[in-house]
Formats: sequence, C-alpha cells, structure tokens
Amino acid sequence: MAVFYRILWCIVAPFVRLFFPTRVIGRENMPKDKAILVCNHRSGMDIVLIDCCRVKRPYVLAKHTLFKGKLASAFFKALGAIPVNRKEVSTKTIRTAIKILEENNHLILFPEGTRKASLDETTALKNGMALFALKTNSPIVPMYLAKKPLPFVFNKLFIGTPLYFSEYAGKRTSKEVLADVSKQVLDAMQRLRTDYENSLSPKARERLEKRTKKAIERDKVRLAKKFKKTGIYAFEVAPQEDEKPLETLAEMDERKEHEELIKTAISAGAEVDTTNLPASPFARSGFESSSDSNQKDTNNENHTTDL
Repeated sequence: MAVFYRILWCIVAPFVRLFFPTRVIGRENMPKDKAILVCNHRSGMDIVLIDCCRVKRPYVLAKHTLFKGKLASAFFKALGAIPVNRKEVSTKTIRTAIKILEENNHLILFPEGTRKASLDETTALKNGMALFALKTNSPIVPMYLAKKPLPFVFNKLFIGTPLYFSEYAGKRTSKEVLADVSKQVLDAMQRLRTDYENSLSPKARERLEKRTKKAIERDKVRLAKKFKKTGIYAFEVAPQEDEKPLETLAEMDERKEHEELIKTAISAGAEVDTTNLPASPFARSGFESSSDSNQKDTNNENHTTDL
C-alpha cells in the first residue's frame, strides 16, 4: 500500500501544483515527528493540497460514504484515509487514529465537521482532535487555507506554530479540558486568517468579504437540504445575530435519551414535570418537527375553546 501511495503521489503531485498553484507560508512549522494537522475545510481538494505540502505521508479521517464498494475502499485506504461515520463515531476509528499517531505519523483532521465558507467567531470545532492530542501527547498544527481551491487560481496555505498541551498531561480528559484545547486551536486558526486578511489591500479585502457572504448563503442552502434529506442537524451553519448554533451530536443524543425517559415515565402513569425539557433543535435550525407541529395545533384548539 505504501508503494502504491508513493507512485500515485509522484504522478499526481506535479499536476496538482501546476493546476492549483498554492504558496505555503510557515512550512518550517511542520513537525517531522507525530502531529495532528487541522485545517479549515473548503472543498474536497483541500486534502490534496495539504498532502502535496507535507513533510511525510499523512493519514486523514474521511467520511465513510467514500468507502462504498471494495475497489473504492481499497483505493482510499491505500491513500491513508480512515473511514469515519460522522453521525456515530466508532471505537475502532478512535483506536485506529490513536495508533497512527503512536506510530509517529501525521494525521489530518478538518475539525469543522463539514465544508464551510468562513472561519469566524461562530465556528464550532469538534473535540476529536483534542482527545487524540491528549491521548497520544501529540502537538496540534493549526492551518488555514485562504481560498477554495480552483484551477489556475493562486492560493495560500498558512501553517501555524504547533500547539502543545503538556499542562494537561496525566489529567482526566473532561469535557471542559477538551473544550479548552479546541478553543485554543480555533483561536490559532483565526489568527492565521487575520494575518491573511491584513496582508490584502482594501479593495481585495472588500472583494473577499463579498465572496464570503455569498458562499455562506450557499452553505446555508446546502446544509438545509442535507438536513431535510438525512435529519442530521449536527453540522453548524454560521448563525445570524441573536441566533443559537445548531445542536451538536452529543447534545442530540442526550436530548433523545432524556425524551425517551420522559415518554416511558408518562406511559407508566407517572406525573412528570416537562417544563425543563431541552428546546427542540428543529426550532433552533429553522425547521419544525411533526411532534412540534401537532403540539402547536393542540394549543391552538385549546385556545379557541377557551374563547
């Protein structure tokens, strides 16, 4: 598999560099030993660009739908891809990622969880990278890709200083610790974005803002369609002002479990106080579940009767 990867890389890399010219800034920050490389996710070409700028062969977590069929599965695994179900991450995937880092390799992650047009204060990163870093004592290298990769469009890839978390060595990996590590990584990625924007002229910055706004609107439409099709609302869309971010997978599981317990108790004839139930994610994401709709209809009927 390693031989296949080297042959393919030698063939593909020159064409990628020709058709997708990318200037790498901060290449000296890339560690030669084990490291977790995290970058914003703009398109499917992101991984190819990062791969062509690497110091050593990287591995990457990829969505499991790419591995349908024996041929596709063998091909992507030969390239160093690890299948991961974003809806329900298996322990096998976690163990594989940890083993890769323990063998002194590079692991590429896109902690936003899906493709997004912007990396701003509303972005929420997944905590998986923090868990892998603390479990294997690996540094996290923040990266920022300036533009969506397009043929013959010059791009920039910023590589930041590796982040080490030795202060958490030997400590329990609580939710608070993972959240703190994720916040430090997000802050580092946002600093790289700020460095890029500050290097632009006023006119170029204005054009960038317009393109970003249009891309964010396209993202919202794409994710809304995906929600209607799959029912998965764990992919954060940049919220507007005074709007809460969408529900995370952990919150979703906790809410569903809590609702099942409430239903079981009510069916058994117990009196349950439902005033503190978590808010429906459908209301937060702009959609309405059938149960929410039925509840509203019932309330309207009661109101009419009272009148």
